[in-house]
Amino acid sequence: MEAWARWCHRDKPVVPGPGPQDRLGRRRPSPAVEAPGAPSAPAPAEPPKEEGVFGATVVHGFVRTEEGEPVADAVLTLLSPGGEQLDRVATLADGSYILSARAGGSYLLAAVSRAHEPWTRHITVGGEPLVHDLTLSPSEAASPSRPA
Repeated sequence: MEAWARWCHRDKPVVPGPGPQDRLGRRRPSPAVEAPGAPSAPAPAEPPKEEGVFGATVVHGFVRTEEGEPVADAVLTLLSPGGEQLDRVATLADGSYILSARAGGSYLLAAVSRAHEPWTRHITVGGEPLVHDLTLSPSEAASPSRPA
């Protein structure tokens, strides 16, 4: 392998590097000068501590019908005050959902389902997870008098 490297670099001048390095280009300590385990560079400064986990939290709960049955086909969307979609999920079979949100703000929570009327509410999220259960009304288009 060394012969191949010398052949590939035969026309290039040899320039001495900053010091002994391992195969990945990291500096190796010089045993005559540095004690083993001594750091070769000063440790980086510790990053500033932030409140919460990156300023994020969650909105979670259950989507149910007026009779208390879970709605398994609902799609929930969390929107910023400017209309930016922050998260979107579908409910699970038990009607549960979980959305991620930036902590400390007002948002619009919207839910849609094939057999139910669209639902929207303004919510306020603090630093803690917000539990927000919602109830969907049956759609007029899917009522017994007007089949879907």
